[in-house]
Amino acid sequence: MRVDPRHAFYWHAFFFAVTTSFTEVNTVMPALILEAGGTEVAVGVLTAIMLGLPLITQLVFAGFLHTRERKKPYLLLAINLRVLALGAAAVGIALYGTRTMIIPIVFAAMTVFALSGAFAGVSYTELVGNLVRTANRRAFFVRRQVITTLGLLASAIATRFLLGAAAFPDGYVLLFAMAAAFLFVATGGFWALREPPLPEGTVRPTGGVVAAIRQAPAMLRADQNLRSLILVANLVALGFTSIPLVTALAHRSFELDSATVGTFVLIQIGGMLAANVVWNRLVRRGGFRLVLQVELVLIAALFPLALLGAAVAPLWTYALLYLVTGAIISGQKVAIEGALVQISPDGKRALYAGVFGAANLGAAFMPLLTGVLVGVLGFPAVFLGAAAVALVALVPVRTLACGEWFREV
Repeated sequence: MRVDPRHAFYWHAFFFAVTTSFTEVNTVMPALILEAGGTEVAVGVLTAIMLGLPLITQLVFAGFLHTRERKKPYLLLAINLRVLALGAAAVGIALYGTRTMIIPIVFAAMTVFALSGAFAGVSYTELVGNLVRTANRRAFFVRRQVITTLGLLASAIATRFLLGAAAFPDGYVLLFAMAAAFLFVATGGFWALREPPLPEGTVRPTGGVVAAIRQAPAMLRADQNLRSLILVANLVALGFTSIPLVTALAHRSFELDSATVGTFVLIQIGGMLAANVVWNRLVRRGGFRLVLQVELVLIAALFPLALLGAAVAPLWTYALLYLVTGAIISGQKVAIEGALVQISPDGKRALYAGVFGAANLGAAFMPLLTGVLVGVLGFPAVFLGAAAVALVALVPVRTLACGEWFREV
């Protein structure tokens, strides 16, 4: 019996979401680094590894993958490398889990995790574009995000329990081990996926990595939508990659314990669930562009509220900010990924993903910069700067096309 390819993607989305919650870049991972004795600079380095490294390496991987007729084998290879990286982090911390060793172990494991994620991401984008029909993509991206959030909710409850019940660093060892197990289960969706052969008469791309890099400038010159999306993504990056610093500020202001971090994760997932309903309506009304506009307004509000909350509010009030971070994270996932798939033509989707990632330098390097700036200028300057840039980004968002590429009716 033929499996609807959307079901395979939904299966992967649920179990990958469980993995994501166990290694959440905005709450769990910063808390681990800070509890192990790291600084905001170390949090910035880890954020750059997990968010930026996959982007700046995508073009190299895209140059290799876009010449391959089949993407599924490479996708499975990359995901299994991520499973090994998570498993190695669990074993490494369990065996050598002193506070001086935890940070380098986590950095090494997350570097492999991020690089293999970039390799997987190029193949994933190509498969979604080839297997999910244009007429179904709006519903697919919103539904996938709902399923993702349900997976995050289930794992957030487990994260809250594990971090509260186990002493440091045993709770994190369990999280990494379970993340590896659930990511392995997530591959089941792709084993069931049938990748169609290229249509008869299709000329396979040639040239590899060097040719892909050479094509990038011409692609940027020829496609206004791609240029606009890259500009918007770079401006959004300052606010989006500064979200882990909201947890760092809470750690400095309230002296967080592991159980509280688990509660933050749970509240953040609640924000994602609630926001998914809103994003579904907004995509119907104004396409992915409208989702981006609302996301930017939320970013602009988040950071001043975080400064105010850390100064005068009790911890439970500050925790409510994670409803906003959840909405921002889910909005970014729906809008940026959906727009990229829509604007990239068949046969060039892998290259578009690679060019977009390589040009998204803000997400690659901004976490390093913000971590250093917090140490030099303090949280207020960085947070207010991130809010101001988010408001500035509302201007180029208006240049994104709002026709059939960004909205299906």
